[in-house]
Amino acid sequence: MTVPEPGRETVPADSPAEGRAPTEGSAPAEERDFRPLPLRRIALGLIAVAAGIILVALVTLTAHQRTTGVRSQNFHTVFWYFDVGREYNMATWYNSGLWLLLGAFAAAIALTRPRLRGSWWLLSVVALVASVDEYLEVHERLDVPGDRIAAMLPVEVGFTWALVGAPIALMIGLLLLRLVLSLPRRATWGILLGGALFLVGAVGIETLNGNHLAAMDWMVDNRYIYGTMLEELCEMSGIAIAIAALLSLVQRNEALGQLRLDPALRAV
Repeated sequence: MTVPEPGRETVPADSPAEGRAPTEGSAPAEERDFRPLPLRRIALGLIAVAAGIILVALVTLTAHQRTTGVRSQNFHTVFWYFDVGREYNMATWYNSGLWLLLGAFAAAIALTRPRLRGSWWLLSVVALVASVDEYLEVHERLDVPGDRIAAMLPVEVGFTWALVGAPIALMIGLLLLRLVLSLPRRATWGILLGGALFLVGAVGIETLNGNHLAAMDWMVDNRYIYGTMLEELCEMSGIAIAIAALLSLVQRNEALGQLRLDPALRAV
């Protein structure tokens, strides 16, 4: 049995010595305490607002169609403010605001000089242009070249602007693919899911809506209105998921009350 010398403190064999450097592969405690912002909670919150807007529009439209007189007119007034098929109302403001938020956050990340900085700026510009387009519907001006392309096709296309817009969207997606795949897995899957859901609405459902509207001799009916609601819900939900995916790149240390960007974004 070894007797310690007088005045010398003993250190238990199973406890680290004071000042000992961390072993290889381990991270300091303060590093391990940083956690990503909750992607799912953020996405669900933003989607809930979008669903609420569409629900108000659906309820007031139904009430407007089933009542008469002043009451019917009042319901129609409320419906106008929440109708996702119109411009300059609550629905358009929210949809445009989602794009604006996405663009602003992408620009904020670009300012930190991360890897693939140019791609972050491209994402920011695309989102900001989409924000303006959502409010002013600039994309519908593409129907002029779209009409020329549609005239050469063997099938009828309702919204001909999609014939020009879809290839542009595909090209932008390919340019941003390297950036998306370079992100942490949670952000990559979030952006891919959000982008896919957005395209289901913006290209898939809107094309079906356009074909239906053309078949109805451009007379709007309930089927078209309901289809537009579903389309916009997919679009807003897709953007919301993409925003949440980017926000998950922000990490928080609750004990220290600090925020930081995921170190994986640092330039190398």
